Amino acid sequence: MRIDTHNHHKKAGENLAFVFFMNLAFNIIVIVGGLATNSMAILADCIHDMSDTISIAIAWILERVSQKDSSDNYSYGYQRFSILGAVIISIFVIVMALVILRQAIPRIFAPEGVDAGGMLVVALIGLIFKSISVYRLHDGETFNEKAVFLHQLGDVFEWIAILVLSLILMLWDGAPYLDPFVSIGIALWLIFNLGRNLIRAIRVLLQKTPDNFDVGEFKQNILEIDGVNAIDDFHIWSLDGIDSVMTLKVDVNFEKNAEEIKKEIYSISNRYHVVDITIEFD
Repeated sequence: MRIDTHNHHKKAGENLAFVFFMNLAFNIIVIVGGLATNSMAILADCIHDMSDTISIAIAWILERVSQKDSSDNYSYGYQRFSILGAVIISIFVIVMALVILRQAIPRIFAPEGVDAGGMLVVALIGLIFKSISVYRLHDGETFNEKAVFLHQLGDVFEWIAILVLSLILMLWDGAPYLDPFVSIGIALWLIFNLGRNLIRAIRVLLQKTPDNFDVGEFKQNILEIDGVNAIDDFHIWSLDGIDSVMTLKVDVNFEKNAEEIKKEIYSISNRYHVVDITIEFD
């Protein structure tokens, strides 16, 4: 039995479209601000924000593709394109974070002066733009949204750090070395969190049993159905980190109503976000 459920992907597409246009507008501000202030933290963010816009565009496109219905070539539908988007974004941002590290580390040993006042203005604008994007994505369900959410949340932390740094630099001229340290800290945060999201997305692609799915509990619920004797074969995997596909072979007492048993199995499965179920009775 197949249950059509594209609502979370439709909502995800709308969220990613909103965040994409927010980042596109903000790119111009970051480029101008970075050149005007000579801040390593902001100049590094120029690359960062351009990668933001590109990766979010990819995520948005793949999220839209994931809403398409199944076809002869993709019999389970296109939901896994959402996971593909999460993998691409995570890898892209991790690479960009490594670029930031490569740029920032040498400046620890050769710090340069920065325009603290200009940094403060850009940081305030950045904090507003990124906070709006984070709020829009905070309750996202798809891996795509989670990847972009983590990225945008990292940006919020970054602009808070740059804002604090600009205030320190305005009061203390002898602390220009703090600028590259901020970039390094944020880059490491991105690598760690996006790395975890990448691992989870890859596990979905490798058809790992869905997270938070208690196989033992699920089987016990099935075995408690009147007329079910045993579960002979059982497989479950996730399409997109939310909806799952299941096949199972059940040994039943054919003196019982087989259709009623199926309905109960469907009812239990739906509570676990199982949208495609194949049941075979022995």
